[in-house]
Amino acid sequence: MTVDKIRFIGNYDFNANGKFLLEILCQLRGMGIGRYVTKNEWIQKWPNQPSYLKIIKVRPAMDRWLQEGKVWGEWIFRGKNLGIYEFSHDLNRSDWQVIHKHDEAKYLKNKNSMKDVVFSETFPLPPLQIYLMKKLASKGGTKWTDTMERAPLDLSIDPQFEMIRKFIKQEPLPLNAQSIYDEVDKEALLDLYGDKLPVKVEAWMTGPAEVIPRFHTPKE
Repeated sequence: MTVDKIRFIGNYDFNANGKFLLEILCQLRGMGIGRYVTKNEWIQKWPNQPSYLKIIKVRPAMDRWLQEGKVWGEWIFRGKNLGIYEFSHDLNRSDWQVIHKHDEAKYLKNKNSMKDVVFSETFPLPPLQIYLMKKLASKGGTKWTDTMERAPLDLSIDPQFEMIRKFIKQEPLPLNAQSIYDEVDKEALLDLYGDKLPVKVEAWMTGPAEVIPRFHTPKE
């Protein structure tokens, strides 16, 4: 008896345990205006910080699978009120769920919220660069000071965190480290990803691991 290998192609979405947002809203009275919805992703990543959407306005495109259209809602993300947002590009993921009325108090009365992520206004230069700059300063007769060992830090925010930009701040901090990695609050950064770090699964295969060369010369 031979056992064939089973191969799954594609990306596994661990959050896909709900419905499409417009699929939910089209089944509620008044298109769900005034009701609250959340995502399985938010529940799994930040279970102790409430994230939900209060529906303000709905404009479905009435396509076959109810995946297209626009939804406006007051967005509370990890306990922070982000204001009214338009959702039109995240409607084709089946990880939305309505918050039943008997569960609304659990979200609305939860006062836990994310902490601000604080970075320094400057960062330490690499030791080799400092060494070369000191030699150049000595050669040019420039007096060297400790402030020259740091440079202004210009933050580049990942687009997935753009909505919480105002909670990512820079302040003058008392820093003495020689590396920026020693100065950052690592726990605060990891908390941006929540309890589940981002993963991407391309394929699963039963049986022992094997290497298949992409390019090979066929045997004659």
